[in-house]
Amino acid sequence: MSSLSDQLLKAGLVTEEQVKKASEKPKKKAYKTHKKTIQKKQKTEPTDLAQFYAERKKLENKEKQQAAQQKIEAARLKKENKLKIDKLISANLLNDDDAEIRYNFVVGTSIKYVFVTEQQQQELIDGKLAFTFLGSKRCLISLDTAKKIKTIDASKIVVIP
Repeated sequence: MSSLSDQLLKAGLVTEEQVKKASEKPKKKAYKTHKKTIQKKQKTEPTDLAQFYAERKKLENKEKQQAAQQKIEAARLKKENKLKIDKLISANLLNDDDAEIRYNFVVGTSIKYVFVTEQQQQELIDGKLAFTFLGSKRCLISLDTAKKIKTIDASKIVVIP
């Protein structure tokens, strides 16, 4: 059996030069290997611009982490303050279930009311009591308690008539 190249040669489809050329293994081109070594050098030695971008990215990530940490800390502090205020209001609540006098007060643009006794009504007129809210419940508290609440959280609604 003869090879395919011999058969093509006998048939006159190819010349001997073409057969020799086809049988030789192609040589690697030198410029391709040179390009690879240049690419390796570029990968191992980052440029100033690449270093700058890497440092900037690290700095931005650090700032993002700090901002997220501050946000978590602020939420924790707000929750603690809310619990303190709720305990303070619950401990110093002056609402009386037997009160029959309706006392109106203004919160923003709406008028709210709470039932008080005669003594509480007089103390409200004298400015010794204040109103605040615990959930949706209207609460009657002393003026000292109202000032403590305002020092803990200035955004808490406390109405001093």
